[in-house]
Amino acid sequence: MKFDCIVIGAGIAGLSCAAFLSKAGKKVALVERAEKPGGCFSSFQYRGYHFDSGIKAVENAGLLFPMLENFGIMDKLDFVKNRVYAGFEDKVFSMESDESLLAYFDFLGERFPESRSGIEDLLKEMEELNSFMGSLSGMSGPLYGKTTFLTKLKSIPWFFKNGKKLLGFLKKLKYNNVPFRDFLRARILDDELVSIIDEPFFDGTPAFFGLAYPTVFRDYFYPKGGIERIPLEIAEFVRNTGGTVLTNTEVTKILLERNLPVGVVTDNGDELKASFIVNAADAKRLYNRLLPENTLDKDFMQRLNRAQVSDSVFSVFMGVDTPPENLDKHVEHVIYVPVAAKYCDYESPDYFKTAGMEISIPCLRDPSLAPEGKTGIILNLNTTQKAMNGWGKGISVEEYERTKEEVADDVMANFFRPYPSLREKVEFRIVATPFTMEEKTLNSGGSITGWNYHPSETFPLRDFMKMKKSINTPVKNLFQVGQWSFDPAGLPVCLITAKLAADRVEKALG
Repeated sequence: MKFDCIVIGAGIAGLSCAAFLSKAGKKVALVERAEKPGGCFSSFQYRGYHFDSGIKAVENAGLLFPMLENFGIMDKLDFVKNRVYAGFEDKVFSMESDESLLAYFDFLGERFPESRSGIEDLLKEMEELNSFMGSLSGMSGPLYGKTTFLTKLKSIPWFFKNGKKLLGFLKKLKYNNVPFRDFLRARILDDELVSIIDEPFFDGTPAFFGLAYPTVFRDYFYPKGGIERIPLEIAEFVRNTGGTVLTNTEVTKILLERNLPVGVVTDNGDELKASFIVNAADAKRLYNRLLPENTLDKDFMQRLNRAQVSDSVFSVFMGVDTPPENLDKHVEHVIYVPVAAKYCDYESPDYFKTAGMEISIPCLRDPSLAPEGKTGIILNLNTTQKAMNGWGKGISVEEYERTKEEVADDVMANFFRPYPSLREKVEFRIVATPFTMEEKTLNSGGSITGWNYHPSETFPLRDFMKMKKSINTPVKNLFQVGQWSFDPAGLPVCLITAKLAADRVEKALG
């Protein structure tokens, strides 16, 4: 079969790239190993409960909704506001307004009075950055439309009004190379307080993103029917505009002639031909397994293989025999920190006894996502595949099963602190580890955001000013998009790089 472009991986980046190309009339094939598209936007059902297995809510960022509108499918997705709370001990604080954010930090200031001045400095930096981001949020929509002369003229009044904030925003980009924990420790004296504030983030998260999280949390939405509704609708759009979506199909080799792509080979032996290929999957796998041996120089490969991947997650999915209105805390999405907050040491055998967690309750956004009178709850904790003897890679199957159940016991013990009435009402639990995530997504180490957030351990570009170059690979006409293309990654990076690659392919094809 002959195509204009083959996209490998049907996560949100691959889907978006394929959708832009098929909309432009290009013949595109989207190839996905799993039985349905989604990647980290996947969901599953069990005993009438609906669970989101990857991302728990989506950030619009002035990108997602305009893209869905551009595809004409926004009206097929019923989004509800996803309110995020910060939990500490038995209390929860909304992140929905400046006043509620201040209430949270006032509470922390009372608990840690010697760090009050540091908290004030932190809040000042947060307020400045979030003010800049609020002004800029409306400027990303044109990414998905035609940038006409009229559009440019309309932006001139905007610049006169917001130019100063734009310059302030650009100055804050210096924090992209400063880990948030280092930023906090330079201002806050108490290490426990630093750990409480830093808890929601992966180890090494840049201070730029840590400071922006109030804006990010207020921009979260949830599609009724679960997270998987987004990829399923985009995949259908690709099909309806002439694209091909192949699921249960794995690309095992990229074919090159004179160092240019000519197609791929799949696990069933089929050859799909195309002169452009977009990899929306693991970059380590692309360079180490899909390309012919000796395609790339030694220095490149050594740098690639030295680089570390991002954190993964440990997850517990629970069915609880109580209606959602009877929950101890009637909140749909909580970043919860136990009282005994400690530095994030994934290698410590006691890490899971004190670690904070993300608590997500889908049926509080959409009642149809759990059986009547019952509640489905998801607990997520940051970890790595190196922890716990490799989560199945360095231990026997029996020891792996025992370890993950023991860890789940520790995680649930902390969960019951703010939800004590649920202790005797859990009907079942399903436990997933970084090993599970790697099996499902083929992401090295079960990585959630591609490359490690530490500047010294990452591989791709980190300079926002050079983001257009992030999709390039050493092989002409082969592009890398999504979380493996730019660091630090997230949904906005996936959507932006998908559009950049689609534009490059479309322009080259004419």
